[in-house]
Amino acid sequence: MNKQVKRWLYRTGVFLVSLTMTAGSLTAVPAAVHADTTTSSTSSSSSTNSTTDYTVNAKAAIAIDAMTGQVLYAKNANTKLAIASISKIITVGVIEQEIKAGKLSWNTKVKVTKEEAKLSENTEYSNITLTAGKSYTVKELTEAAMIKSADAAAITLSRATGDSTASFVKKMQAFVKKAGVTDAKLYNQVGLTNSQMGSYGLKGVAKNAENEMTATDVAKIAQYLIKNYPSLLNITKLTSTTIDGTTVTTINKMLAGQSDAPTQVKIDGLKTGTSDKAGACFVSTGTYQGHRIITVVLHATGGGDERFTQTANLYRLIANEYTAYTVQPSVAAMVPNGKVTTTTLTTQGKITLWKKDG
Repeated sequence: MNKQVKRWLYRTGVFLVSLTMTAGSLTAVPAAVHADTTTSSTSSSSSTNSTTDYTVNAKAAIAIDAMTGQVLYAKNANTKLAIASISKIITVGVIEQEIKAGKLSWNTKVKVTKEEAKLSENTEYSNITLTAGKSYTVKELTEAAMIKSADAAAITLSRATGDSTASFVKKMQAFVKKAGVTDAKLYNQVGLTNSQMGSYGLKGVAKNAENEMTATDVAKIAQYLIKNYPSLLNITKLTSTTIDGTTVTTINKMLAGQSDAPTQVKIDGLKTGTSDKAGACFVSTGTYQGHRIITVVLHATGGGDERFTQTANLYRLIANEYTAYTVQPSVAAMVPNGKVTTTTLTTQGKITLWKKDG
């Protein structure tokens, strides 16, 4: 390890998420990282003297390393905002959990109700047309929900084990707690307002109630999903699929081959979201020089495809402003301006830390 990096590791703290140490928790408490072995480094793609303005034009945003959770960028990341269809990553997370528990399989079939079929034809929402009385597999409904962001399909999917909206929302709340999220406002499976859910809405809840959480919380959930259910990326990376004889195309324009696909990063997920209250939102994940990154943009200024523009801006910031170093660490907790307390923590092999250039 060169002396400059060694001094940095000893002198400064880094923000770590604890998938390797404390599951599901993002922390802003610095940790002193002492390298036990020689590090290897990956250089950033531009000069360390870059003065480019990488301000993200959105109400809130965050970018983290998916493995360690080191925060690389944050803007209003702890402000609770509407998340619209980003909610579907929680819905699908619950389904993945049920499959893992043996309660469902990808081939389990769910019959579409008349109301779900009617909702699926509503062009005001993102949908694929479903036929009342027809059964679709859990895999088909998951693909519809994640690739096309189909609202009716997500509602049908949530009934795969006989749940009502109320009982499924309880499962969603339990799921996000496993990811370290304790105060999310969740009202339904898809991110619509309570009134837009029709008979599937919750009783005793305001008509305009809509799922809300922070950018940090969304990043935690994405991180938890990728760690525990990585095969989900095999669905979210698809640019199209065929359901009931109809070709369904992605609305994620940053996937390979799509109009906003970046050149430096290979995007393979995750989920868009759009509503009047939420604006245009996007939680993405992709690999940059072999390192998986998660970004969240909530309520992008200008709406529409600006969520992709601002996400690309986050990846450019990482590429141009940071250098990654791989270390084999032991970790000691530090108390700024106080006595140093050391605690032995178990780590799992080498980890990547990012140092901002300059």
